[in-house]
Amino acid sequence: MLTDNSLLQSRAARTLPHVIDTVLLVSAIFLLFQWRLSPLEQPWLLAKIIALCCYIGLGMIALRFGSTRRVRGIAWLLALLTAGYIICVAISKTPWPFAA
Repeated sequence: MLTDNSLLQSRAARTLPHVIDTVLLVSAIFLLFQWRLSPLEQPWLLAKIIALCCYIGLGMIALRFGSTRRVRGIAWLLALLTAGYIICVAISKTPWPFAA
């Protein structure tokens, strides 16, 4: 994206992010039903779902809606940080994994 690679125009590059985001959201919803959890009762789970929505939004800015390369690059870095946060929350089961 930052180097104007021609592969971004391929069909896979245009559809794969949507498929991945859909799988992530469906798996989160499935987890809620399977474990009979409420995100309001489990703050770490609510934090993961909110972070996942932020990750999807940042990915959309990075890949499509960013007006300049700088905006797209910053959105990409923030999306990577958000993914790291999601992983840390999943491991620690707390919405503030870095506070401990």
